[in-house]
Amino acid sequence: MRALRIAGISLGLVLGLGACMPDIAAIGGGGKGRSVSLGTPAAAGGLDQRTVMAAGLERSYHIYVPKSVAAAGGSAPAIVTFHGGGGNALEFAKRIDIRRVADARGMIVLAPQGVGRGDKGFWNAGSISPVGMAERNNVDDLAFIQAMLRDAASVAPIDPSRVYAAGLSKGGMLAYHAACNLPGTFTAIAAVASTLSAADCPNPQGVSLLHIHGTDDKNVPFSGGSGEMSAKGANWPPASLGIERFSAANQCAPQAQVMRPAQDTTCQVTSCAGGEKVELCLVEGGGHAWPGIEPAPWQQKYGVYVSPYFKATDFVVDFLLSSN
Repeated sequence: MRALRIAGISLGLVLGLGACMPDIAAIGGGGKGRSVSLGTPAAAGGLDQRTVMAAGLERSYHIYVPKSVAAAGGSAPAIVTFHGGGGNALEFAKRIDIRRVADARGMIVLAPQGVGRGDKGFWNAGSISPVGMAERNNVDDLAFIQAMLRDAASVAPIDPSRVYAAGLSKGGMLAYHAACNLPGTFTAIAAVASTLSAADCPNPQGVSLLHIHGTDDKNVPFSGGSGEMSAKGANWPPASLGIERFSAANQCAPQAQVMRPAQDTTCQVTSCAGGEKVELCLVEGGGHAWPGIEPAPWQQKYGVYVSPYFKATDFVVDFLLSSN
């Protein structure tokens, strides 16, 4: 086994390693988008808000199809971006600048919204310790993902063999949960400041994984448990759990290639039997954040380090697109 130690954390990619239901409203995203009906083709270069029914709830998502995709004809890859708990689909997509990267890479973007009140949404990632209204009320977000992808495929030229997911915090947990329980849906996922929070992961075979984490994350600590800023009642599994599960399922090599994509970030990547990859990137001193973007007000207030050097959005998309 090859391991690297950073800031006291061992980086080893190893094998074997409620009450009554409240009024849960579908969220429109809190931003502007063309509201369209079922079957209406997605507007090239525009941002459409669409609704689907999933497990008895009306849910919403936004879809962005770059003009280059429409002009080229044929199918294109798609990325699903899961915002964090209490977050907003459009705000998250804007903050990570995913449309810029989608334009450059010819990639369709799907930005789903979690359930909640107002413009804040929550996800059910099947967590061992339920956090947020979606988990407390057992909202079926896996059904929502399936309904969204069916609807999106009916209005945009999505290549089903190149559908990817990326999420921050609870959104990353949902990406893990979907990859484990919806085989054949995602070719690769990326989880940032997150962990595999569910009790089990029955079938991650065939799915590549990129996990990005700050060594000083006080919300979802890399080593697991409850951090100084964790949600009430949270007791997160260690981030190594998801890495181990995906490595074992994909029969990844015990040796890892070490890379330094930024001055404060070190990554280890292993190749797997079926061509998959499992990669772990640690941001030294990094907090609960998506690296490479402007710190949010709360992060500035509490002194959370958001790396200005590691451009996570470009790195994530390049990893996903190389995972075919």
